[in-house]
Amino acid sequence: MDISQIDLNLLHVFDALYRERQVTRAGRALGLSQSAVSNALARLRQHMGDDLFVRTPTGMVPTAVADTMAGPLQGALDQVRAALAARQPFLPCQARDAITVGLSDHAEFVLGPPLVAALRAEAPGLSLVLRHADKDTALPGLESGLLDLALGMLPDPPAHMTRQMLVRDGLAVLMRPGHPALDAPWTLETYLAYPHLLVSATASKVGAVDRMLETVGRQRTLAVVASHLLAAAPMLRDSDLVCTMPARVAHPLANSFGLVVLPLPPDMPVGDRPTGDRPVGDKPASGMRLSMVWHRRLDSHPAHAWLRRRVAEVARSLPPVPGIAGGGTDTAAA
Repeated sequence: MDISQIDLNLLHVFDALYRERQVTRAGRALGLSQSAVSNALARLRQHMGDDLFVRTPTGMVPTAVADTMAGPLQGALDQVRAALAARQPFLPCQARDAITVGLSDHAEFVLGPPLVAALRAEAPGLSLVLRHADKDTALPGLESGLLDLALGMLPDPPAHMTRQMLVRDGLAVLMRPGHPALDAPWTLETYLAYPHLLVSATASKVGAVDRMLETVGRQRTLAVVASHLLAAAPMLRDSDLVCTMPARVAHPLANSFGLVVLPLPPDMPVGDRPTGDRPVGDKPASGMRLSMVWHRRLDSHPAHAWLRRRVAEVARSLPPVPGIAGGGTDTAAA
């Protein structure tokens, strides 16, 4: 197809629709009316000979053709934006960029609130979309251009992506006040005597604790798997369940919901067996790290570079949490 036959502005509409999956939100991101976006989509469909997006009750779902187009087009648009902006100083107070950040539940809870506060104070015109992403979806999202930045406990990225470590975290145990476990010595036997709640966005029934226990031939009784950390708190408050979760989440939830937070039992096995993306020798009780990953095609994008610096500054400013060495600072890069 001859590119001269296509209005290149239509590619911006395609990009916005692919990111937002709703005509109204895409129009808002582009500063266009809903009808203007619909008309642009109709023209794109005619050019491509494909529906590109199918309307469903949950939004606009891309077709196979749209999925094939998305990565190359978004990469090209990112390069054009970076080229045009390269010689222009980035002024946060005047920024009108739209950035999509993929975060795990853990990262959104810990980094989301201070990051949003910082951006609203310094770059109120910047449009920030926080989208759920985990270790299975974050890197593909960066590759396709669906995500501009990913935050979480993420696997090693490929060579054309960069990862920067942000903040340490550990594990802590939550339960309700008056829980019978509080009347016994806090040992591994006490910990295993009660049913457990596991938080997993992917509905996995195996977590870091289960992998630790496996090293000594033990297992816990898993009674409930929840999908969100915040939902765990009221479940614990009204039951005898116990839940092991990141300490930087456990302490705020304990304060907000009147729960009791304990460290892992002192005889919990925390050996050097690797779990998931955790490097060998990195103990899960104290070696959890949130990191940020981005595609190197955005290395020189002024708004993106500024955002990365602000994310790192927010991470460094986090207050210390009991039981985690080093406070909120972890500046190692990988």
